Amino acid sequence: MKNAKNKLKRLLSFILAGIFISGVAYAAVSSKIFMKGALFTTATMEIKFLKDITGGNISENLVTELTGVSFDNIYNYWSTDYLVKLVNISSNNVNISSYANYTTAEDPASLRYSLFVEIIKWNDKNSNGIVDEGELGDSLGKKNFVKWKTEGFNLGVLEPGVVSSYILRFSAENLTETKVGQSGKFDFEFGIMQ
Repeated sequence: MKNAKNKLKRLLSFILAGIFISGVAYAAVSSKIFMKGALFTTATMEIKFLKDITGGNISENLVTELTGVSFDNIYNYWSTDYLVKLVNISSNNVNISSYANYTTAEDPASLRYSLFVEIIKWNDKNSNGIVDEGELGDSLGKKNFVKWKTEGFNLGVLEPGVVSSYILRFSAENLTETKVGQSGKFDFEFGIMQ
């Protein structure tokens, strides 16, 4: 009988020890805290043109599209400057690029091979919208419209709220007789590089 009691005590001890160990293991495993519902929102990245390049960085002066201008009487070695200002209205730095966009139907005489653009950084120190002495910056290169479309230009980093000014120096070279009196229609894009 004493032997049976000892066996029973041992069995109860093992059962209690097992329950105790299970409880400790459960407590160790279930002792967690949680952070639920973490929300991640991507930043908005947006650039705009200044409609009036002498105007400031105010909402009434910011646009996403400018109406194209007409360039007439183009001949070999013709050149003209077109001034643009962009502003980063995002909260982060953005890397800006520019590309020509056209269809061959809009350029039946293939003027795109003879028309060029050189993009030049411009520091309009006095915000008068005129390229004054000492305001001309570095050239980002010169390309015909075909290369502008396929390769584009990297205009660099634009910081939040900063206005960045550029000169688009258009020119013509190698205009043959078959291109005299012809027209082509082109769009130019400025965008954020991804």
